Amino acid sequence: MIYTILFIAIFQIIITYFIVLISNKKNLLDIPDKRKVHLHPTPYTGGLVISITFLFIVYITDYAQSDYNLIFSYLILAAIAGLIDDIYDVNPGTKLLLQTIPIFLLIDQNLYLLDLGEYKYFGEIILGSSDKIFTIFCCLFLINSCNYIDGIDGLLSSITANIILFLYLFLLIFTETNNEYLLIASVPFIIFFIFNISNTKLKIFLGDSGSALSGFLLSFLCITSYTTYELKPSIIIWPLAYLVFEFISVNIIRLVGSNKIFVAAQDHFHYEIMKKFNLSNNQSLITIFLIQCFLSFFGLYINLYYDSLVSIIYYVLFFFVFLSFKFYVKN
Repeated sequence: MIYTILFIAIFQIIITYFIVLISNKKNLLDIPDKRKVHLHPTPYTGGLVISITFLFIVYITDYAQSDYNLIFSYLILAAIAGLIDDIYDVNPGTKLLLQTIPIFLLIDQNLYLLDLGEYKYFGEIILGSSDKIFTIFCCLFLINSCNYIDGIDGLLSSITANIILFLYLFLLIFTETNNEYLLIASVPFIIFFIFNISNTKLKIFLGDSGSALSGFLLSFLCITSYTTYELKPSIIIWPLAYLVFEFISVNIIRLVGSNKIFVAAQDHFHYEIMKKFNLSNNQSLITIFLIQCFLSFFGLYINLYYDSLVSIIYYVLFFFVFLSFKFYVKN
């Protein structure tokens, strides 16, 4: 597997060079403004780099797990949908439609949720006829959650890699599955992280193409972890906690303040702790990464020693703690 990772790294470095070159020539650049923290025009085509790298992974690996091959192959469609939004700045309705297309195509390949697991006192929660609609909703939720946290260098790529690695760890611990595919899937985000936080000529942003790709990938990795490997939803939700908490809390605070949900603003956690505690970009990144790790490890602990219902209860409690802290930071 070491050689595979090395080949992936070399390939991604080469692809990054050419995509950055093309992006500069075609003016596919994120231009600084008063809402953004970067100072120089920077290519926003990181999603294309990562999606092409995943196509390379499908080509060079000989894993027989067809679900992962499908997911990795369809990432290019998610990235293109996000890139269209980056270029043309489409309205929210069109944006959701574009995001739905690759989701629908994978669901059509029988990758969707049939139930939400089994819980004490409640039994198994069957989705019934709403299964595909619910799956689309969950995928759109995660895609837009990724878009919400993609505001400072390295944040989304590090969180995405972290979630994938925790899924690998949880599968290993709870199902005794050594899923090398997940280890491989984290590599493009780790390599991208290096370019994203650098100050070289190869600096590149994920853009909407990257956030759409990240949310799409995480959605279907989580679905497959449950439907194929039987990792309980009460476990899967913990690595996703920061994404979920941030998305819901931002929109709650916007509604309370009578602000428009779909208008971009600097009301995200990474911006607000920078302002409140006078943190640098890197300090904000490290703080959130530690929060992400804490939530995931707590989820590991609670599911090792307690049942699924207790896990859900703690999850809800932690959300209200997070929401309360958001209100504190904002005020």
